[in-house]
Parts: sequence; structure tokens; C-alpha cells
Amino acid sequence: MKKVYLKLLQKAEKILLGDLKTQSGLSNKKWDKTIKGLTKNNFAKVNNTDDGLFVEVIVPA
Repeated sequence: MKKVYLKLLQKAEKILLGDLKTQSGLSNKKWDKTIKGLTKNNFAKVNNTDDGLFVEVIVPA
């Protein structure tokens, strides 16, 4: 399941957290589990900016 959402994120590179959540179609519980898994495993990071909360894909070095 994480692969599907990682692909959504990679396509956009940077996306508003709310938009990604809406596109995922997941329940709140599944969404929390998925985004925590992506950030914990360094596939994505969440940034709080003046423009809002954004999720960005982490490109391996």
C-alpha cells in the first residue's frame, strides 16, 4: 500500500498534506499509519511552511 502512495508523492515531488490525504482515499487511521511509515523509513518528510503543511519525497543520496 505504501508503494502506491509513494508513487503519488513521487509524481508531485511536493504536495500539500491535505491534498495527498484526499488523493489517497484512506481512512484517518490508515492514513496516519501510512504517512508515519513513509516518514519513519525516510521515503518522505513533512514540512510546515507559511504556505501550509507539505509532504516531500526524499531522494536518496
